[in-house]
Amino acid sequence: MRTTLLLIGLLVSPLLFAQNNSTIGLKLHGFLPTGELKQDASEIWGGGFGSEIALQIKESPIYVGGAFNFTRYGSKVRKGYHNIDFQDVRYRYHNEVMELAPLIRFKPETYTRFMPYVDFTFGTSMIYTRARVFDREIDEVVDTFFELTDFVFSYGLGAGLEYLIDETFSLSLFAKSNFSSRGEYLTPNTIQYDQEIEGYQLDIQQSRFNSFFFGLGLNIILREF
Repeated sequence: MRTTLLLIGLLVSPLLFAQNNSTIGLKLHGFLPTGELKQDASEIWGGGFGSEIALQIKESPIYVGGAFNFTRYGSKVRKGYHNIDFQDVRYRYHNEVMELAPLIRFKPETYTRFMPYVDFTFGTSMIYTRARVFDREIDEVVDTFFELTDFVFSYGLGAGLEYLIDETFSLSLFAKSNFSSRGEYLTPNTIQYDQEIEGYQLDIQQSRFNSFFFGLGLNIILREF
């Protein structure tokens, strides 16, 4: 609770000082694993959406705000014949990450329509894994057999380029590298169907959730309060 209140305070308090080129934005992003996560499951990729607020402090190039990101990633793996009950099924899993993080941005005034910036974020991410068995013929879930939730501390370094459409809207292209503490999750390689016992062998893996984000954002420009 204290952490949540602190995050809310960090996000809301800069509103008192926001002016000029402060923005509220919506984003679409792609996701690629890096580091240990890529080694454990190189086929993982995905995408998601997010929102952010970046509020200029006085007339400086420093902006303070916050970011929320939701990402889904995973893969679908066909397993073929299992047993008499599940003759020809496929196994599917997906991971979800929800991130809430304060944001510090450096965006100097350029007096043009193009404004480059650099971001630093830090906060908590929730990692959720769910595994399901599908019937291949009817494409419906026949069993949900594994769920796992974990929390990690994460921080990110990013850069972007904002283009001012007019006095109200802007577009931004961005990329960010995220780094985190270790968290537990499920990879395709850790799930094996054992025909002798006619059941699944599950193994929880642990890895740093390092990743690379890239995407496009639409921003509303907030003028001086």
